[in-house]
Amino acid sequence: MKSLTALSVVFLLLSGDSPSLYSQNGSSGYERVNVFGEQHISSQSRKPGETIEPVMPSWDVKFCPTALVRGEVPIYCEHRLSNRYSIEAALGITFEDYFRENILEGKPLFPKPANEDRLSGITSRLGLRYFFRKRAPSGMYLSPELEYKNYRKDVHGVYLDSDGRYTSGKLRDQQSYSELKVLLGFQNTENYEHDFLFDWFVGFGLRAGAEDNVSIDELNAGVIKNRHVNVLAPVLSFGLKLGLGL
Repeated sequence: MKSLTALSVVFLLLSGDSPSLYSQNGSSGYERVNVFGEQHISSQSRKPGETIEPVMPSWDVKFCPTALVRGEVPIYCEHRLSNRYSIEAALGITFEDYFRENILEGKPLFPKPANEDRLSGITSRLGLRYFFRKRAPSGMYLSPELEYKNYRKDVHGVYLDSDGRYTSGKLRDQQSYSELKVLLGFQNTENYEHDFLFDWFVGFGLRAGAEDNVSIDELNAGVIKNRHVNVLAPVLSFGLKLGLGL
């Protein structure tokens, strides 16, 4: 009996409908419930004129591949609070900001300088989402979002210390930012044809932070220097998140 049960599970996994669940509805038909909790009633059990309201997921987990351009790997978790609202939080790590260092500053993309030690940083986000339809977390939404992230690396070389002497060692190159943004997006949680969700968004806000930028001193060849800069600037963000409802 156990072997038959195991064979049945393997058959379902190989059948192409593995992300979906099937349960008997008490009559001659079966209802299909996917990983989002959306119900799909077969024609055998559907009554004439009957409409089926989907059950929205209470949780979903997402990943943002477009954030990789900024050297971020955040994992998002969204929780449905009511028909109109959900809350979304993210936590992850940062590494090299490819957009800032390789595109804006024109540095090579993959080769890492021998005098640099890349360190991981952190990225975090928290947002409250308002959905225009009473179908949270599905459809078009508006969301204020607070974000914090930092980037770090150590640069080895000769530098002028606080005593005015040239010292061999390393200086910490780091950037820390806090951002307050408003996002407008669309999430297709109630798409009956797919078990995975897509979350498109665009946002605008304000960035505040500080940068300690270590670079070669143009007046002293071979000497590195640390230049501190305070940042206050507008910020535009857009991207795509891929996820799975729970």
